[in-house]
Amino acid sequence: MKLLTKMAFAVMLAVIMLPGGAAQAHNELTVINAAGSKTVLFYKDLVKLPVTEIETNTPWTAGKHVFKGVLFADLFKKFGITEEEVLVSALNDYSVTIPVSELTENGAILAYQLDGKTMSIREKGPYWVIFPFDRDPSFQTDRYWSYAVWQVKLIDAQP
Repeated sequence: MKLLTKMAFAVMLAVIMLPGGAAQAHNELTVINAAGSKTVLFYKDLVKLPVTEIETNTPWTAGKHVFKGVLFADLFKKFGITEEEVLVSALNDYSVTIPVSELTENGAILAYQLDGKTMSIREKGPYWVIFPFDRDPSFQTDRYWSYAVWQVKLIDAQP
């Protein structure tokens, strides 16, 4: 019995110590530039980039909320993305092609916090494309709402 307990403990410890794992997989963001260079980021990497906050209403949340994240302009500069469009994909495999200029010139962020807290998958996290929807009525259209991908897992600039 003691041997079985020790073996179970060892297996449990090994699973906990493995890099990655199921919980961490949902926190991954893959960024691919046009040259095919792939970078996998985690929350801890994104919070090291310059931070921007947007206070706005969305069609998917009740009331005004504060979203914290990184400007797409900063993210694209860091990873050398200069293409005209990127494909943004979600955990549920929803994908949309977004003109880079729409993200960079309109102050969109890749949000990683909602009202000061990390976002669970249930709360549309861990990453969500957020525009300053309240700033301009043109952002309150199907076009921009379709760009507001939640549960983002991939940003791909490959043609």
